[in-house]
Amino acid sequence: MRRLLFLLLFLGLAFGQRVAVLGDWGQDTPGRTQVANLLRTEHARKPLAALLTAGDNFYPRGLVVERYLKELPPVPLYPAFGNHDAPSLKEQLQRFRLEKPYYAVRLGAVEVFVLYTEGDLKAQREWLAQALSHSQAPWRVVILHRPLYSSGLHGGSPGLRSLLEPLLRQYRIPLVLAGHDHHYERLQVGFTTHLVVGGGGANLYPTKPPSPYTQALAVAHHALFLEAEGETLVGYALDASGQVLDRFVLKKNSP
Repeated sequence: MRRLLFLLLFLGLAFGQRVAVLGDWGQDTPGRTQVANLLRTEHARKPLAALLTAGDNFYPRGLVVERYLKELPPVPLYPAFGNHDAPSLKEQLQRFRLEKPYYAVRLGAVEVFVLYTEGDLKAQREWLAQALSHSQAPWRVVILHRPLYSSGLHGGSPGLRSLLEPLLRQYRIPLVLAGHDHHYERLQVGFTTHLVVGGGGANLYPTKPPSPYTQALAVAHHALFLEAEGETLVGYALDASGQVLDRFVLKKNSP
């Protein structure tokens, strides 16, 4: 039995796992229902190992709506928390069995570092520096609610950039995920790919003209999927009907 369990674990790590990401999703709209249906369809087609969120899990003040959760695929959910979650942060932490709103989770070859942009970011930066220095994961991904870069109405945060970009460069973090702006966007800033995945269900709104860093941009409800396989990390965003909005491939140790 132990050999079988070890073999299954090895195969899971060797061939990668697929995880989904959605942000700004917990609003009672047709878009939220459509994205939840998309996630269940994709899970039935090719099972998801976990679901990540980029915050604003429940509108307008973060009170947990169990119906929304029950409509998602029955997989582990690892949330980040946003400004709409902040008034009910304690209740959400209890619901998701978390001690703090920032934490790390290992999912196969990917280790995800969750930050809380509504809290003490200087303390979280120290925690993140320590966590990254000890991480042995082939792929390290940071997820937070407010984006460092965005062409949305909120835009990117200069404060977050000055605080976090030195760490992103030092540890060559390949991917940063955020929400807050309600659209999909992929931006390339040096080594790091930044994604805005705020189209999980809340009402959409238009963007500003694309940033010079923008590689892809769409105003549509969507979910993101990530698959790590050996030296590559593949990502693709699907709209609510299952059509591909964007696809990208990150390669380990690429310049």
